[in-house]
Amino acid sequence: MVLRNRQGARSRTTWPTTVFWILTFLFVYALLGLFGWWLWLAYLGAGSALTCLWWTQRRHSRYAIVFGSTCTASAVVALAMIGWALCATVSIPVDSVGPRTVVCGSVLSPVPADELTVTIGGVDEPGAQSRSIPQDGLERRCSNRLDDRSSRAAGLTLIALFVAVRAAGHFVSPRKLPTA
Repeated sequence: MVLRNRQGARSRTTWPTTVFWILTFLFVYALLGLFGWWLWLAYLGAGSALTCLWWTQRRHSRYAIVFGSTCTASAVVALAMIGWALCATVSIPVDSVGPRTVVCGSVLSPVPADELTVTIGGVDEPGAQSRSIPQDGLERRCSNRLDDRSSRAAGLTLIALFVAVRAAGHFVSPRKLPTA
């Protein structure tokens, strides 16, 4: 049997690649909406299965360096966004309208609950005010916002992991099956 050149043949990884990227973009969109824990498990399972399927069926194409570099850049951007989500200070508005805010700290260094204060334009608010906010309310709002940030960082970690695996797959040549 003569082996033929597959230059003009369709790639076997077209549909797994398409499904993987559609799934990843849907997860990014859903990550902004902060769905429940089941979405994490669904993306982890489907992303793992599609990545394994792609890894076993991949071929080295002439654009592998371009695709690998694009995936690498995307993974680096995701890692930078994870660092920002974990280290950036969170400041939340107290009212729906107005300059009153509470500085909650960052995910890695939150402000202790007893040190949360309402500020107006960066200056501490006077103690005697007609509409004071209960301390437990400030603590709950800060805790919710920091939890949202940490869950987004965890989601970005999953995305960065899958895209980094894809990048490695583009750079590493597939193994050749031994011929008899």
